[in-house]
Amino acid sequence: MPSVDSSSKPLTLSRVYGTLTIVQSVSAAVYSVYVLIHGVQLVSANFGGVELANRTLPLTRPLYQEKGTEIVLVVGSALVHLFSGIAKFGIRAYWKRFGQDTSHPALLPYHRFVGHMQVPALLLHYYLVRLLPIQKYGDSSFIDFSYIGWGLQNRPKFTYALHTTLIVGSMYHAVSGMSFIYARYLKKGKSTEKAAQVAQHSKSVEQHVLIEKYKRNQRIKKGLVAALSITLISSLVIIGKDTTKIPLRLDFESMYSKIIGL
Repeated sequence: MPSVDSSSKPLTLSRVYGTLTIVQSVSAAVYSVYVLIHGVQLVSANFGGVELANRTLPLTRPLYQEKGTEIVLVVGSALVHLFSGIAKFGIRAYWKRFGQDTSHPALLPYHRFVGHMQVPALLLHYYLVRLLPIQKYGDSSFIDFSYIGWGLQNRPKFTYALHTTLIVGSMYHAVSGMSFIYARYLKKGKSTEKAAQVAQHSKSVEQHVLIEKYKRNQRIKKGLVAALSITLISSLVIIGKDTTKIPLRLDFESMYSKIIGL
């Protein structure tokens, strides 16, 4: 997967693409703070059940759900990441007409596709856990994991499908993206890029070592995605089984029914 030779592209377009990449990387790093906090909330169920997870929520939720922080940390960073990605997609489509490749060896396969597929799932999740409670109560800050627990128990296909998609897709895209940021801006990823550029059929010892290193790095990243995904999905299962007290079950049913019916 060779990287693009910037000397073969119009200078201004290359600079625009490079600037967009920086913007997208910064927004990804900012959004990852929210993902990390939200992940801690969920994973806490693995250690203390839904009771601990619900106690973790009010302690950590203000970090990303205050009026200012939510706009910057969640909504703002997500929108910046999305629209800078769309702009880059347009530039790549133009370059592709000339046979130029913009893939980066630090990224996992289908990194961009997975990111695009996350958008509708994220919007649906936001509508479910933020907008519907606000429409119902005027606030969503008091909603705990019993809301998701009700869905896992009573609308299991929808709730498990939505959140499993979010977990696996987010972990895949995040691990891939963070490895790109590390290779591009911290390590510079010279050996990885070089490994990806060599011919697969080459018999050179040095090239063979570089290719094997590239393949090993890809396997490690995929293993990390699998480990994180399994951990978070197990948290979902625990929340679904551990949730017994749902005082607002009738309200939750009415909110879920706005998405998937009765």
